[in-house]
Amino acid sequence: MPKGFIINLMNEAEIYQQGLDDYGESPLALHWTDYRSMAIRFKYLVDELDIEGKSVLDAGCGMGDLLPYLYSKADNFDYLGVDINPGFIEIAKKRYEGHRFEVGNPFNGKFGRQFDVVVTSGVMNINVKNWQKHRKTMIKNLLGLSRQALAFNMAGGFQPLPHNSLIAYANAQEILDFCRQLSPKVNLRTGYLQDDFTITMFK
Repeated sequence: MPKGFIINLMNEAEIYQQGLDDYGESPLALHWTDYRSMAIRFKYLVDELDIEGKSVLDAGCGMGDLLPYLYSKADNFDYLGVDINPGFIEIAKKRYEGHRFEVGNPFNGKFGRQFDVVVTSGVMNINVKNWQKHRKTMIKNLLGLSRQALAFNMAGGFQPLPHNSLIAYANAQEILDFCRQLSPKVNLRTGYLQDDFTITMFK
């Protein structure tokens, strides 16, 4: 594991805790603009997934708000939401009582469990040191937790975009090419929101 990976993750944990402290139970705590943009991203994230009867890991689950969109795809699935922020997990447990949530780090290659489907939304956007390498490590580690499919979204596109202090915008073609080295079938979705793309990888 690259030495900087743990340092970067600590920085991200602090950023999300600051968001929770500042905004409480709001999409802004997760650095979403509003519920509308969050909903559109969730819709496209699950669009190509078959989760009926499957085990699903929601990596970086935040407050658990992907769950209703998973239920739009299937009635029966085994869900686990994991996040590094204990505050998000406590909120998720209250919002979606009866579902499993736990504090943990599914991105570091040491999670030790596999799931049929792995999803992650908005986690791989933070502008941290060596962010390109950091994100590719996260993708590879999440794919290792998946038996069938991994779906994720990311800020960026095919045209260069200026970074800001919080978000580093990825080159969609670079990420797509990397994913194609790891998976025999990779689908890319764009155009649903400005400066955002979704990739689904199948094993």
